[in-house]
Amino acid sequence: MLAKHYWTGLTTGLILVASTQISVAVDADSFAKAFSKSYASQGADITYSGVESSGDTVTLKSVAVNIPGDTGAMEFGDLVFSGVSESGNGGYTVESLSEDQFDFTAEEMSVSVRDIKIENLKIPGETTGYSLDDILYYDAATTGPITLTFEGRDVLKVAKTDTRLARQSGDAQVNMSSRFDGLEIDLSDVKDAKAQQAINGMGYQYLSGDLVIDGNWILENGQINLSEYALTLNDVGRLDINLSISGYTLDFAQGVQKLQTQMVGKESDPKAQQAMGLAMLGMMQQLTFNNLSIRFDDASLTNKVLEMVASQQGMTRDQMVQGVKGMLPFALGQLQNPAFQKSVTEAVGIYLDDPKSLEIKAQPDAPVPFSSVAGSAMSAPQSLPDVLNITVTANQ
Repeated sequence: MLAKHYWTGLTTGLILVASTQISVAVDADSFAKAFSKSYASQGADITYSGVESSGDTVTLKSVAVNIPGDTGAMEFGDLVFSGVSESGNGGYTVESLSEDQFDFTAEEMSVSVRDIKIENLKIPGETTGYSLDDILYYDAATTGPITLTFEGRDVLKVAKTDTRLARQSGDAQVNMSSRFDGLEIDLSDVKDAKAQQAINGMGYQYLSGDLVIDGNWILENGQINLSEYALTLNDVGRLDINLSISGYTLDFAQGVQKLQTQMVGKESDPKAQQAMGLAMLGMMQQLTFNNLSIRFDDASLTNKVLEMVASQQGMTRDQMVQGVKGMLPFALGQLQNPAFQKSVTEAVGIYLDDPKSLEIKAQPDAPVPFSSVAGSAMSAPQSLPDVLNITVTANQ
C-alpha cells in the first residue's frame, strides 16, 4: 500500500511538473541539481542526458525517473523550465510552467495529459522538509483533457482539472482546492460477466460527472481537514466524504519518507517488511482521529440496484426491501450493541422506503488516538460505535 501511495504521489507531481517552463537567467547545472535533489529527498532517482539554458529558460534533456518498488524507469522526455529566478539558499522560483502534452505507457495501460500548466513553482535549496520552504511547492496546477486507456479502450476521461494551494500568513496552514470537471467513465467492456450484466441491467455503461476536493492542513499540530471530497455521477448519485485527523506534521511526513528510503532494495525481504510494518505502527500512534462523515445522496442508484436484485430473485422491489429490513437486525446483532443496532436498522429502513440520502458520522467527544481505534477494532469491535460515537441518519 505504501509503494502504491509513493508511486501515485511522485508520479502525480511529475505529471504536473513535467515538460515545463520557468523564469530568470541562472546557472543551468545548479538548477538541474536542485530540481533532482528536491525529488531525491522523497526517494525518487531522476536522471537526464544533459542540460541547456537560454536566458531565463532551462531545459533538462531526456529525463527519466526511477521510483522505489517499481521496475524500469519512467521516461518523461525533455523538461523545459521558463522564467527561472534564484530565491536564495540554492533554491529557485518559477513563475509559470507549461506543457502541451504528456504521455505515459505501462504494459496495457496508458495515460495522456494535455495542456499542463503550473504557476509559481518553488524548488527548495534545502530539502530537510522541516518547513514549507524545504519542500517542492506550487500555487496552482491545471490541465486540459486527461485520458486513461486500458487495452486500447478509453476507460476514463477528464475534460480539465484545476488545483490551488494557498499558504496562510506565517505558514500557519495550507488551504487546498481541486476540481476534476467533465468526468467520463466507460464501463461498457468490463470483463467480468456478472459485473457486466449488472452494469447493463442498470444502464450504467457510460457515466459522467465531476469530482471536487477541498481541505486544509494546519502545520503546528498536523491537523488535516478534508472538508469536501465529493464525487458526483449523473443519474447515479453524489458521494461526499469529510475527514479530520491530527498529528500529520512535517516531522511525521519526514519520518515516513525516511522509512520508505530505508526500504529501497528490500522489497522482497520478509524480515525488512515486518520491521517496516512495526515501525509504521509505531508512527501511527502519533496520529489521532477527530471525525469522519460519509454521505450519499441518491439520484437513482438505490432503486435500480433493488429492482435488479429483486428481479434476479423473483421478487418485487417491495418484497426485496422488506427482506433486507428483516435481515439487518440479525446481521448487526453480531456487534452486540443493541442501541447502535436499533438506530442503524431504523435509518436504513427509512432510506430503503424512500431513497434520498444516507449519512454515516463518527464524531467522538474528544480526538481518539489511532492506536485506541485499532485496539478497539481488534479486541472489542462492539465498542467501536461508542468509542467513535457513530451515528447513521437517512433523508436529512
